[in-house]
Amino acid sequence: MEATDIKLGQRVKVTTNGRNALVVGQPEYWTRADIKLVRIKYENSTRYERVINTQLDLLPTEEQYPAHGGTHKRQETI
Repeated sequence: MEATDIKLGQRVKVTTNGRNALVVGQPEYWTRADIKLVRIKYENSTRYERVINTQLDLLPTEEQYPAHGGTHKRQETI
């Protein structure tokens, strides 16, 4: 995934572990110019991470939140 395509609030799949996550930060500088770090929050978890933008795949539009053109609703968990 290109760093220029990443927007706050998008749902993505992390390719290294197969988990879904939410983008919670803008792409940040890293030592290589062609790679950026992106802050994410895993779904159904309190865990935040910074991952390399090439390790993220954007979920299809229908699986995005309404603000990004989709119909996904957050699961209510206790």
